[in-house]
Amino acid sequence: MKAGVLIVSNDKTVFDFIRPKLVLLRNNDAVYECNYADAEESISGLNPQIVILHCGYDLHGFTNLAKKIDTPLIACFDDFNPEYLLTACDCGISDFFTKKSSPEEILARVMFLLKNRNVKEKQNSEFDILKENGIVDAYGFYTNPAKVFPYFLGKHDYGTFILLSSGVKDLRSTIAECLRESDVRASGYGNICYIFMPDTDIDGSVAVLKKISVNAADVHAGICSHYGNKEFSQINNILENALNVATGSNKEYIIIDDNLTPSGNWIEKISTGKKNFKLFKQEFNKMLEQVLTPVFYQMQAKYEQKLYNSKFFHNITPEVSVFKIMGEYFDSEFRVKSSGFSAVSIEIIHNTKEKRITIDINDLEPKTLEVLLEEFIEEHKMYMEELC
Repeated sequence: MKAGVLIVSNDKTVFDFIRPKLVLLRNNDAVYECNYADAEESISGLNPQIVILHCGYDLHGFTNLAKKIDTPLIACFDDFNPEYLLTACDCGISDFFTKKSSPEEILARVMFLLKNRNVKEKQNSEFDILKENGIVDAYGFYTNPAKVFPYFLGKHDYGTFILLSSGVKDLRSTIAECLRESDVRASGYGNICYIFMPDTDIDGSVAVLKKISVNAADVHAGICSHYGNKEFSQINNILENALNVATGSNKEYIIIDDNLTPSGNWIEKISTGKKNFKLFKQEFNKMLEQVLTPVFYQMQAKYEQKLYNSKFFHNITPEVSVFKIMGEYFDSEFRVKSSGFSAVSIEIIHNTKEKRITIDINDLEPKTLEVLLEEFIEEHKMYMEELC
């Protein structure tokens, strides 16, 4: 295939300036020339791989023509002008040089873009093959997450997963516009999508989710990180739990991640820089909610089908958070109250029987709560059996 570099300019001296710089193109490659008036027709007929568009001092004419060109575009300026460059970038140029650039720089920029164009064409060809075989859809989403993601987990030791749902019909299109080429995307059941972002931390994934949320209504998501030590089945369970929590609590996203579990004096972490007591309290309540919400929902999901004639209820507020089992004969409550921002008081009530546990706030971790809630549910079952 010929390189097909088309130089477009209304100044004939530009052709003589650029052509000698392209000495390392292959012998069978072609370098074409035309003026602005013939540019669209020449591009259509010649189908060049790259267009070098000379700007000169006619910025308006350059802008109008550049916007009509879909072929990878290099802008050539007489002199470096920040305003011209910004305008050219808005028109979608891939690169630029000036008439003061060295021959080596001009050639390097042209060759680099040619190589990228060839890589892109190869990727598009491979994409078409994958699409024809039903492996990916028109938006570049893999159609079988369970088979695809183990491959990428093996290639990347670190990254972040998002599992999200939305009420919009074109969710995949919206997601695709916000991702990078390196991000891996897949379709789940219904209107649910997976995103894996290699070498991206939790904060980076949240930033991407925020971009998606701007254009997608009613977004809910589960987020967790990958550190090379989890199978995709484990990650998928975490993501599904987190998404269920986000949807059930009507939150934009829930993070369930071992590496983000509050530990080691997290009171010091949230108090750093928080001289204002109200700000401190707000941060404390956010952290408390981050710990309680996933655990409450997970325990409900685990036991609501196992306890006959019982209903579950939970509510989280700054004053008191409640996990409640409404049984056939009596109710049981698991109440969590903060005590002076240094300790947490847990009240466990089974009908008329009551006990209280106080734990240090730095020991308030998901695993601790899970153990306490398991004991609470077992006690409820025991009392139910006694009454029956």
